[in-house]
Amino acid sequence: MDLPWRGYTVRLTVTVRRFRCSNPDCSRATFTESLGDQLPKHARRTATATETLVDLARTNGGEAGARVAKRIGLPTSPDTLLRLLRRRTRRDIPTPRVLGVDDFALRRRKSYATLLVDLESREPIDILEGRDAAVLTTWLQEHLGVEIIVRDRAEAYAEGANQGAPQAQQVADRFHLVQNASGAMDELLRGRRRSIEFAEEQAAPNAEDSNPEKPESQRQRVRRERRDRRVGRWQTVKDLRAKGHSICQISRETGMDRRTIRNYLATPEEPRRQVKNPRPQGFASPTLQPFQAYLQDRWEGGCTNISKLYREIVAKGYTGSRSLVNQALLPWRSPRPTKSAAKKRRLNLRWLCLRPPEKLDADETKLLAQILAADPYLAQGHDLLQRFRQMIRDHDVAALEVWVQNAQDSELRPFQAFANGLLDDWSAVEAAFRLPWSNGPVEGHVNRIKLIKRAGFGRAKIDLLRSRVLAA
Repeated sequence: MDLPWRGYTVRLTVTVRRFRCSNPDCSRATFTESLGDQLPKHARRTATATETLVDLARTNGGEAGARVAKRIGLPTSPDTLLRLLRRRTRRDIPTPRVLGVDDFALRRRKSYATLLVDLESREPIDILEGRDAAVLTTWLQEHLGVEIIVRDRAEAYAEGANQGAPQAQQVADRFHLVQNASGAMDELLRGRRRSIEFAEEQAAPNAEDSNPEKPESQRQRVRRERRDRRVGRWQTVKDLRAKGHSICQISRETGMDRRTIRNYLATPEEPRRQVKNPRPQGFASPTLQPFQAYLQDRWEGGCTNISKLYREIVAKGYTGSRSLVNQALLPWRSPRPTKSAAKKRRLNLRWLCLRPPEKLDADETKLLAQILAADPYLAQGHDLLQRFRQMIRDHDVAALEVWVQNAQDSELRPFQAFANGLLDDWSAVEAAFRLPWSNGPVEGHVNRIKLIKRAGFGRAKIDLLRSRVLAA
């Protein structure tokens, strides 16, 4: 089989010469002439057709690749595509100068793998099964020459980098540093949740909030459009009749039946939607009417729970629906209090404290200032968080040392633990402020791996997944 022509499958009939060896001691009595690399021995396809199928397997996987191959004129099975893909797994893995490391889930909460990315070319170079220190250590020892290793705050990767490439400079990812600082603030908030959970913001009243209008539902819109069309036809009939047209002429011009036109002419007002054979509602229904006295006595006795009253009359023999009971008893309820013009919003304290201050509006900023003024510990933690975020943006290493000292001197245990963790990983943290490298490209490839993995229809073992990811 060769490359297809405009969707038609092309097959080559090849005739080769067979030779015989006249040497009786030769191990091969007969042999055929070679046709080069384009037609390998015992092959069912040309080399170019095989490469095309391998590219389809890399980009689309087994099932989708087989569908595309059949459409273009290279019919094959999904298993054949996966088999070809496994044979073409790249063995020569280059050693990068700047290596990005991160983990991703093969099966969430069950098995994980490690992704390695060359941050200079921004291309993935390998996928390792597992995410412990030994996996990274073994790979680094087999690929000597890595100078910079960018990672998150995971201790396993830090230990693996120290053992596998002790000469390499480790760099902590800045996004994860900010995330750890926000986690310390979140832990502080969880410890003070009993004292203050929510804050109420009193918004300024306005005319729109005093009489809020509900948006029109789809059902209401359909009903309104039908009524507008019905009224429009009625008005058209009235106007044509006023001009002296007969019923037959109006019928020919509008396409309406003459009986409909007579009904419109006999209707002095705009036509309304009429319900044929309307069911009796509320206590007018003969099904509910025998229980009216009982329901009235129970209601006056203080039982206003409609569901409970419905269960009681069902026990007494009521066979109707609950909605009928609800429709009959709702008028007995007192009207709900009108909404005040002032609008109250319940804001989560965690949302107020963790959100960047520049993204808060004036009312939220004022409310946050009141909360922090009433709680000095919370104010101290909020100040530490905002200072740390600013240091990350400014790449200020000198301010980092002062910040760590202030966090350790504070009485806030989450920030003390975070500061101690920064000191334990000081070399990588300091490099994050000095060097421009980050784990952003690695996180982007992790998102792409999720798509490839789900498109594999359960056929995403580590070797196939590695082949498809490295195909980029």
